[in-house]
Amino acid sequence: MTDTLALGYSGGGDSTALLHALKACFPDVALHALIVDHSLRPESAEEAADNADYARDLGAEPHILRWSSPRKNQAAARQARHALLAGACEGLGVSLLCLGHTLDDRIETLRMRANRKGGWRTLTGMTALDASPIWPEGRNLTVARPLLEMRRDELRTYLRRIKARWVDDPSNDDAQFERIRLRQEAYPPGGPAEQSLLSLSDQSLDAERLLRGAAWRLTERAVEITPWGGAVLDRDKFALAARPMALRALEAVMMAVSGEARLPTPEGVEACLDALEQGEAHTQAGVLLTAEGLMGRDPGAVLGRADGGAEALRLELEAGDTALFDGRFEIQAPEACRIEALGDRAAPDGTQLSDIPPSLRRSLTVLVSQQGDDILALLGFKPDEADYWSLLCMPRLRRWLLPCEAPAWFDGDKSAAHIRAALAKPA
Repeated sequence: MTDTLALGYSGGGDSTALLHALKACFPDVALHALIVDHSLRPESAEEAADNADYARDLGAEPHILRWSSPRKNQAAARQARHALLAGACEGLGVSLLCLGHTLDDRIETLRMRANRKGGWRTLTGMTALDASPIWPEGRNLTVARPLLEMRRDELRTYLRRIKARWVDDPSNDDAQFERIRLRQEAYPPGGPAEQSLLSLSDQSLDAERLLRGAAWRLTERAVEITPWGGAVLDRDKFALAARPMALRALEAVMMAVSGEARLPTPEGVEACLDALEQGEAHTQAGVLLTAEGLMGRDPGAVLGRADGGAEALRLELEAGDTALFDGRFEIQAPEACRIEALGDRAAPDGTQLSDIPPSLRRSLTVLVSQQGDDILALLGFKPDEADYWSLLCMPRLRRWLLPCEAPAWFDGDKSAAHIRAALAKPA
């Protein structure tokens, strides 16, 4: 099987330098150039087509991804762009996505985060290898940033040296965006302010890695993921753990059980841990915790809320269709059916639910016949059903707490080394 790799390609200097370097360093790898047409300017479609031609000329397979609902908020735009890229990678069967972020991007991100509340964790910033921020579509995708230790000016010097073409996006000069304002007021490159910020970020990254590792070990001994997508929490073991470790572990469990893409707030995780330790029921960030320490999906999040704050989740599938449901299940429909929450219906005959409190039974996931309202399956209660669905809670837990890994053939340092070698040659 041919090794495959995807690149987020904008036609700008950073991604163009990475495109050239990847083709030089991995000539036998099938490279897909993913081009996002943001539709923010009338000429964006033509620019995307030009970028596709350029990528094709270099031997990459271009794919233009059109953004149907462009947003001018940069944070929202970044998340939507990641979602498009993750969806494209999933469709192509690609597990590694390279992005052209540089040391300048890392510093700008750290400066932006330093202006916000959030403590030391906000200063971890970008890393050379990370999980896709998109869930569940990005569940199998690792994001690599091979040029994270290089400067933008170095990349443009490299591009001029090899006589490459690139286009600067006009929005990179738009001072309405915070990142652009910081870019225009940059610290002196390599100066004390930059070095102090990067050193603080490196220390924060080390602390975060240690904390996640400790949290993973706590989940191994204090958390049991149930076959139906809940979690049994050992209150005593959580109480004995150092609080930062317990908070990080509980945060990961909440994400795994809820299936939601967004991180629960620090205040929400604190409140949930307090409830666990005090033996109280609690609802937070898409999960419901019982007084006994059993966590499951919040019924209101899947059945809908009376105030309209959430709509009922329902998915219709034809026989053989494969789909993701609620960020927690991957299902290949055995026949035409609907996927939804059990609600107030009775469980199928012979299904034992005595270990599950009534407050959590309503959010259990069922397959219902499209021809009527007959329940075909209550997921997680019959082992022979597991051949057409899988539970994503444990993969989510691992993905959040354990380090990411790139394919064995990918050396993340080769691209930067290639560019530096080219720059070292006489002009």
